[in-house]
Amino acid sequence: MWRRLLSAETGIFLGLWLGLMLFGRSTLLRDPGTFWHVEVGREILDSGSVLRSDPFSFTRGARPWTAHQWLAECGMAAVHGLSGFDGLLLATATLLAAVYTWLASRMLRAGFHPLPVGVVLAAVLLAGSHQFHARPLIVSIGLLGLTFAWLIDVDAGRRPLRWLWWLVPVNVVWANLHAGVLAGIGTLGLCAAWWLFAWLLGKGHTPVRCRREAIELAVLTLLSVLAVLVNPYGLDLPRAWLATLAIPLPGLIEEHAPLDLRDPLGWTTLLLGFGYLAALIGVFPGRLRASWLVPLVWFVLACQRVRNVPLFAIMAAIGCVDLLPRSRWAGWLKRREMLQPTGAEGVPRPDARATILPLIVVVAAAVLQIAGVSAPVVGRGWARFDPVRWPVGLLAELQEIDRKSPEDAPTRIFNDLSLGGFVIHHAPKLRVFIDDRCALYGAEFLQAYERARREDPAQLDRWQAEYGFRYALVERNADEEAASFDRHLRSSARWTRIGESPGAVLYRFDPTAAEE
Repeated sequence: MWRRLLSAETGIFLGLWLGLMLFGRSTLLRDPGTFWHVEVGREILDSGSVLRSDPFSFTRGARPWTAHQWLAECGMAAVHGLSGFDGLLLATATLLAAVYTWLASRMLRAGFHPLPVGVVLAAVLLAGSHQFHARPLIVSIGLLGLTFAWLIDVDAGRRPLRWLWWLVPVNVVWANLHAGVLAGIGTLGLCAAWWLFAWLLGKGHTPVRCRREAIELAVLTLLSVLAVLVNPYGLDLPRAWLATLAIPLPGLIEEHAPLDLRDPLGWTTLLLGFGYLAALIGVFPGRLRASWLVPLVWFVLACQRVRNVPLFAIMAAIGCVDLLPRSRWAGWLKRREMLQPTGAEGVPRPDARATILPLIVVVAAAVLQIAGVSAPVVGRGWARFDPVRWPVGLLAELQEIDRKSPEDAPTRIFNDLSLGGFVIHHAPKLRVFIDDRCALYGAEFLQAYERARREDPAQLDRWQAEYGFRYALVERNADEEAASFDRHLRSSARWTRIGESPGAVLYRFDPTAAEE
């Protein structure tokens, strides 16, 4: 019994979970979306209906807006209401630890030695770590991994084709959580198209054996696509996703930039990609499977946008579990006792008892947080905001401005894009200039902001004349030669510095000085 409770998977989960809680206490809270996701969820829970217009900015205030991650945002708001950002840290660490423990368990159950499991897990974690934040994308990493694992299992004959009907309700929920459902639908579509084409030609590997199964696969694929329409916004939800994809974000948002080979993330991703390609070469000249080729598509997408790297990484690892035992490299691994045969099933079922101890630990931490008990790692007060990343040193000034803001005419504040979410959460009566809800602001506005930030910070004065904001919260500029809003405001007689922190500066507009 104790061996069951203290299995390898138990140790992996607890190790990952503890590492994420220790080293992620501030890094998991570095994304500006975390703040406004919570506020969107709070607005929905308080009003009892989804938002249909923007309640946070003065540049887009009252304009139609689709909160396309509304269900995840409600969950985040509920967790935050119970235990604050400590609860969001706990939820994020638990979800990530569960996803990657499941991945490691899949490798162990396929017969891989703990050493290659550890190497692959470390590479996958390193590749995806830059996207580990308290936000809905975390759910998409897990759900895409689950979707691909099911497709792999069906392709290998471990599960019947009818098992894929579970993807229809999964996609209904996923569509209301995060736009990553498009990745799941695309992955299903690639596999289904290959399988149907191979069946029609009578060549190649396919789990489709007859006309009935071909029709069944086509119908469940169509219903998985239509599942995204089961939401409070109808067609407006997928339209919001497509609007975001149409914006040239690589030059505006760091996570949408192409892979940078000067960064360790770039090299790790390349190594994973070439490693998977080498594993795939190991099956030639055998019959390829559709599911084995899908990670290559995601490798290309990961090179185009680093946001896709964790999605590619988990799919490559899942693919290797099925691919390597069937490749010519399997003999080399077996001779070195790195791979043991597991029989016809390939991937046996996990033992549910391995989850008992992790559940006890996570529930105990949640209880301590909800009860307000201060304790390192597992209690209240452990989560913290990086003072260089976030202007926590300016909270008193921002909240004083917020306190004085009239209810009928909220105070307007100019802010850098990365600071919009922080203001939305910590000073809810203020109205921001911009934040990272890209679909709301559109390509033209985002590009105008980026041009002003990099090349023409004096544009801020023209915006002040247009919108009449009296305060400005901008990123602190340490480079005296570089153009920035901070440097421009410091040199202007019309703006007075009223507070500063290691990463940001707060200014107030002085109309009297402007007249002089």
